[in-house]
Formats: sequence, C-alpha cells, structure tokens
Amino acid sequence: MKSLFLILIFTVLAQAAEKPTLVEFYAKWCIPCLQMEKTVFKDPAVKKYLSQNFNFVRLDTDKNEEIFCEGETLPVLACMELWDVGGLPAFAILDKEGSLRHITVGEFDKEGFMVFLRAIKK
Repeated sequence: MKSLFLILIFTVLAQAAEKPTLVEFYAKWCIPCLQMEKTVFKDPAVKKYLSQNFNFVRLDTDKNEEIFCEGETLPVLACMELWDVGGLPAFAILDKEGSLRHITVGEFDKEGFMVFLRAIKK
C-alpha cells in the first residue's frame, strides 16, 4: 500500500511541478541493481539531476506492494507484466498525468544513465 500512496503523491507533485516521474523497479538480489545503487545513485551529479528534473520512486519487486498502473491498482509484478518488463533493473517514465511514456530495462553506468535521463527529459 505504501508504494501506491507514493505513486499517487508523486503524480500529484509531478503535475504541480511539471516534472515527470521516474520509477525504478529493482530487487535486493539483483546484482546490476545493487551495482547501480552503490555507484550511480550515490553520485552527486546524478542525485542533483534526478531531484531537479524528476520525481524518483524506487520499487522493490520482492515486496507485496501495489501501484497505480494503467488506470487501476495492481501489484508491482502485475504492472511489470502489463508493461512487458523482462528484467531488472527497469526504469519507467511516467508523464505528469501518470501515464507511461517509456520503459527501459538494463544496467547503466553513471555516464550512460545521465545520457538516458537527458534524453527522456526532452
């Protein structure tokens, strides 16, 4: 229930701030996810760019949480299936209305992640 609340709050904030929402799907057993957590998400430039340009939400796929997905409340894994997410980490970009704009799967290094963020910001 916590994630549903977070997604709804971030969607409202996105509308007010004109920021898209970036949702990361991850798991604690996912080695690429852990690598990104230790390197990319700890980088000050990445943190600053994320906070200035996105509402960033991280969702642990192993938790039994629900999110607002395609107009209904669904478990995280059902939403991932609906969006055809085939692996982790996965990044979903939601527009300010909460609709899916883009989804990508795979690990990034810092430079690659910044290129990705700048591209989806446009």
